[in-house]
Amino acid sequence: MAKRKENNLQTLSPEELESATGLPSPAQAYLNSLSPAGKRTQAIALNNLAYIFSDAKTSDALTFPWHLLRYENTSGLSAHMVDIGYAKATVNKHLVALRRVLEEAFRLGLYTDYNDYYRAAGVRSLRVESLPRGRSLSMEELERLVASCQADRANPRLGTRDTAIITLMYACGLRRQETVDLNLADLDLDNQKIRILGKGSKQRFVYLSQDAVPAIEAWLQVRGRQLGPLFTRVSKGGKVILKRLSAQAIYYILKSRQKEAGVASFSPHDVRRTTITDMLEANIDVLTVSAIAGHASADTTRRYDKRPEETKRAAAEMLRAPARLSREQSEPPADAENDR
Repeated sequence: MAKRKENNLQTLSPEELESATGLPSPAQAYLNSLSPAGKRTQAIALNNLAYIFSDAKTSDALTFPWHLLRYENTSGLSAHMVDIGYAKATVNKHLVALRRVLEEAFRLGLYTDYNDYYRAAGVRSLRVESLPRGRSLSMEELERLVASCQADRANPRLGTRDTAIITLMYACGLRRQETVDLNLADLDLDNQKIRILGKGSKQRFVYLSQDAVPAIEAWLQVRGRQLGPLFTRVSKGGKVILKRLSAQAIYYILKSRQKEAGVASFSPHDVRRTTITDMLEANIDVLTVSAIAGHASADTTRRYDKRPEETKRAAAEMLRAPARLSREQSEPPADAENDR
């Protein structure tokens, strides 16, 4: 029998948890539709949800009976997660995973009644008003990162590759996964453009600045022109191995160069934030920046804006407040003040 908690979260019984044996896995079907990076993130979210809905009896999303969840189960999830310390934004990410896995359960025919699925998946996201995360890097910091790559005497080929990676990530505002998914065939240096495979398998073309091209050409001279991944592994001895890097490798590359350059800590996504911020600061319209970044909405692009508070203060000073204007107009002449 299902157990109900104080915050109205109803969990599944041990008998119900055993009922999914031999059935197709909605969780696996959902994870199969994601990129490697998305798969890792959402697998953790689904395991968390399985743990919560089973009252801590299992954290295996692949064997959890998602099709048994009803509205009385899912309606209390948000309140429960907030109560145990999850941030609202994190709760919303879990709700996305929940809705998608329930959709897969319905598509697999595990829900016999559409209304059961519809009500269970109808949980709404929480309203979240949060300050943007991360930071933007200064041009000096970016130059120091590249200088640390170019000063790599122990493995110059590795330095050439890392220079190209940092240059391209900044020039095109790339995500980690987009960077490692690039192939040589995506690059068109004659026209200074590159084809990028973004989220949801959406493709876009981004143009390279003239300054960015030499770093890419230098890497191609080392890599060669064989078809395959654009950014490949380089052994400690400097041998280029035609195998694709992982998204995690990008993290380690940037972290290593950050320490060598003496730059304050930043995340790989901060390089993308810096690109978007610098474009907005250069007065490029937000719709163009959104298209370059591969955002579905310009509102998403605005949330990446990391321009400093001084920029906002300077904008405010460009306006003359009506109250100030009225005060200046109402001030009596000096002589009139003395006559009082």
